[in-house]
Amino acid sequence: MGLTRRAFLCRTHRMSTPTTVPPASPPYLLRTPRLIVRCLEPGDAARRKEALDSSGDHLADLYPEGVMPLEAHVAHVRRMRGNFDLDQDRAYGTFEPESGRMLGEVFLLKRAGIGALEVGYWLRLDAVGQGFATEMASALVKTAFEFDKVRRLDLMCSPENERSAAVARRLGFTFEGRLRDRQLAAHHPRSDLLCFTLLAVEYPKTPASQLPLEAFDFLGRRLG
Repeated sequence: MGLTRRAFLCRTHRMSTPTTVPPASPPYLLRTPRLIVRCLEPGDAARRKEALDSSGDHLADLYPEGVMPLEAHVAHVRRMRGNFDLDQDRAYGTFEPESGRMLGEVFLLKRAGIGALEVGYWLRLDAVGQGFATEMASALVKTAFEFDKVRRLDLMCSPENERSAAVARRLGFTFEGRLRDRQLAAHHPRSDLLCFTLLAVEYPKTPASQLPLEAFDFLGRRLG
């Protein structure tokens, strides 16, 4: 005898239930020893433009269009904030606590698949070489495993981006291979990518797990 309609609907519902449950509210603001990492706000459009414009060709692999008008940054902030509030991709701006200067952005992206996220970031040119990239990436590695409860975290970078590859290895990621002829976003050029991964069972032994971190939700309540 075939399934009744009710039994079929119940079974279909159970099969479509996510294997991981996201937090009721993801962290909207993170504090590390030297950084404020938070969800983007309207005023960040001008800060973002200044950070990217001052970096020249340093970020050309991510933003080959070069200098963009303020309206383009406004559109980015609106889109990223909307995605964040809808529990989709999350973009965090990274700022100096005292001056409020924007140092870059760091992302948790959902294109990695079920039970996984991808971490990415960019850092302005005059902030390179001071350990900020490692610190901001560590903050989201810790967030992904301790708040999002992912089983795997990916990190992708171009073969020429030796600094990002070094950050991945420093944080305990394993190099899985070179992905050929990939384009992960419309504004990125097609190229080969290096793929690094970190598993939940490996995370406790990484430097990111030891990072002092304060996390706060949408209402400013402390998490964890």
